[in-house]
Amino acid sequence: MKKQPTSRLAQPFGTFAFPLAAILALSGCAALLPGGDIEVTSYRSSDGWLNAPYHTIAHPFSDDGAARAQARAVTLCSEEKRVAVRGERACSLERCTTQYVCVDAEDARASGLDSGR
Repeated sequence: MKKQPTSRLAQPFGTFAFPLAAILALSGCAALLPGGDIEVTSYRSSDGWLNAPYHTIAHPFSDDGAARAQARAVTLCSEEKRVAVRGERACSLERCTTQYVCVDAEDARASGLDSGR
């Protein structure tokens, strides 16, 4: 049985060449996708007094970025039949981080809180 000659130049990264190249090529395209520049970190409170999910959303420092972050929070909160209430927000010259708490609609009305504000 003869061994097939292989060239190290033909396979410099072995079997990982194509997946590695694909990951590197696509990693720069995330910002081109709709909402690709928005990052969401979700939490759930275990405290009995709140017992509500809340989301920290990083988004571009622009009116459009803030509107898309609010729309994302409204979508996430509506999955649990709750309304999104904006909490703290901090911004640099390029990015903002905004926190939203998902609360029952009745609780939001009773507290004088409007959805997404």
